[in-house]
Amino acid sequence: MVDYQHSSTPAAAAWLLAAVTERGWKGVVSDDSSILEDGSTLEFDIIILVNNSGAIFDPASQVLKKHLEAGRSVLGIHAALATFLDGEDASGLTHMKPTTPIIQETFRAHFKNHPVVQEATVVIDHELADAFSPNLASLPEKFSHTDEFFNFTSNPCDDPEVKVLAYVDETTYEGGLMGAKHPMCWYLNTGPNNAKVFYCAMGHFSHFYNGLGVDVVQSLLGAGLDYCGALPPGAAPSSNLGSSLAGDPTERNKRAKVST
Repeated sequence: MVDYQHSSTPAAAAWLLAAVTERGWKGVVSDDSSILEDGSTLEFDIIILVNNSGAIFDPASQVLKKHLEAGRSVLGIHAALATFLDGEDASGLTHMKPTTPIIQETFRAHFKNHPVVQEATVVIDHELADAFSPNLASLPEKFSHTDEFFNFTSNPCDDPEVKVLAYVDETTYEGGLMGAKHPMCWYLNTGPNNAKVFYCAMGHFSHFYNGLGVDVVQSLLGAGLDYCGALPPGAAPSSNLGSSLAGDPTERNKRAKVST
């Protein structure tokens, strides 16, 4: 059985590259696993994992761990949490287990399975979302959304460091296993230098990125990029920088790695 490959990955990567470029950052799009493995000479301010599958790098590598320890950011989209699983299932229905704790440690959750694609109601926590980004204030409090709704091995809502921006209402679709608080988008600060981690579970289809569908996913990801792009106090700057960031002159140059 072949592990599932998202046909939306090129559209997502293209949108992300345009989004980071608009922010004045230098983006590097690659599926080369060696960039995230020990021995790589490249360093990035933001690592973005986009609808990945399989073992996307050597799990023994310390690159991601050191990246976070330095106070640099990680952003994950949809199937980023469906990497490093103990099997392959193109349908997504099989309950999977992680083969390494690295995804759980980074995002505070790992993919378990998902029911068939269907429509459900997504709820935005506007008290938190509006404070997180003014660009989210225009999102409806509730809206219908068709996607793969992931179940996770643990619930980030139970982690005091995690702030959840959006939930899916399990009473509006079949196959949810997370309960009354089923998170769809969240963020946290972690580690000695308050590294920023952002994740959006929505994002299965190409039309979320190519302008042919509603822009809710783009709005959430844009807010996530802005969050991840702000360097926490004490964070070590990347030694491999891109073009200058327009706007605040106190901001340094940034380089983003978009891993497909």
